[in-house]
Amino acid sequence: MLAVGAIAFVYTVVMAGGTLTIPLYVLWASQFGFGSLTTVVVFIAYVVGVVGTLLVAGSLSDAVGRRPVLALSLALTALSTVGFALADGLTVLLISRVLSGVATGLITATATSAIAELVRGRRTAAVLSTAANVGGLSLGVVAAGVLAQCVTAPTHTVFWCYLATCAVAGVVWLVIPETANGTADKTADRTADKTAGRSVRWQPRIRRPVLPDGASRVRSFVASGVLVAASSGVNGFFSSLAPAFLRDDLGVSNFAVIGVGVGTLFISALLAQTVTPAALVRRDIGTALLAVGMIVIEAALWTHSAPLFIVGTVFAGAAVGTLFRHGLSVTDALCHPGNRAELTATYFLFLYSGLVVPVLVLGLADQAVGTRASSTMLAALVVSTALVGLVLGRRAESTSTPDTFSRPSTHLTPVEENHE
Repeated sequence: MLAVGAIAFVYTVVMAGGTLTIPLYVLWASQFGFGSLTTVVVFIAYVVGVVGTLLVAGSLSDAVGRRPVLALSLALTALSTVGFALADGLTVLLISRVLSGVATGLITATATSAIAELVRGRRTAAVLSTAANVGGLSLGVVAAGVLAQCVTAPTHTVFWCYLATCAVAGVVWLVIPETANGTADKTADRTADKTAGRSVRWQPRIRRPVLPDGASRVRSFVASGVLVAASSGVNGFFSSLAPAFLRDDLGVSNFAVIGVGVGTLFISALLAQTVTPAALVRRDIGTALLAVGMIVIEAALWTHSAPLFIVGTVFAGAAVGTLFRHGLSVTDALCHPGNRAELTATYFLFLYSGLVVPVLVLGLADQAVGTRASSTMLAALVVSTALVGLVLGRRAESTSTPDTFSRPSTHLTPVEENHE
């Protein structure tokens, strides 16, 4: 359990760095003189880092092991943090956000795979992984908001404090064991291949996202990916423009309140993942919660009601958590032990790709038609995408064999099957 806790802690710390910037966008916008579209571009720089890393290095830890990739992710997080703390213009912000995205792209598949390899039972592993992932996101935005309200020079002090946390995570990393299945065998295979004059070292290149074996399993996986991509549109809104919306449209100027308001989404998602009974972690329930959340959030923006905004955020966060946990469970069930990180990376590719289009549409529309109309467009896009995923999921279930979902993968070990 010590090893699992250490991995979860490092995972949480790195994920917190992804949202630490959210309450500070309004300060940077004032300091460096940029508007909502530039804020979106800075956020998308993070997504580019994540998606690029998942495409190029999603399977890296399958080849070199989990520990080295976890260490690299933490080091890049620390480097990006120094960049944020010393930022004197937009260029440094963009570079730092890309580095933060690369760190996130490295750790998502790696830490999720490492936890799954140590924890007996797919559901337990999925809950722990999602708790570390979303727990880190919530802690980052709430802590940054509170600190920004309490300290001087928040755009510097917040990051120096976080850098100290990264140092603690570096110490914790020392107790993490190597968990990748077949690492020793792969090392022996490399030695044999070198003797034969062949090179099998991992090389950086854009890799085609992998899919599980079997048509019904592919449909189930893609359906979960589309649903989590839809929920990512909500994450994107809260991670980029929500603080400005809270300040300009709902009259909220306190950074701590902004941090908690945005953090409510991630906290609600975390609770949905950790306390919701497994029987309720379903596509249809997640889609229904998402639709209700977006409708209530829209009503809050049109009526300028901060309390209504929080209510909608709770529903939307529960949807994000439900759909994320469901998709991660499906992905883990379909993994082969030799490609766990690679398939998990494909799942996270769905997730982070779903951030780009909705947020970019929101940023462009905000300047063209205003806040309320642009947010309505975002809500319609998110809900319609989720409905597509729901339909795909039902088709997958209707065309699957009876044991497709009771025993989702032919590659499960006896231990994994017994702990389904």
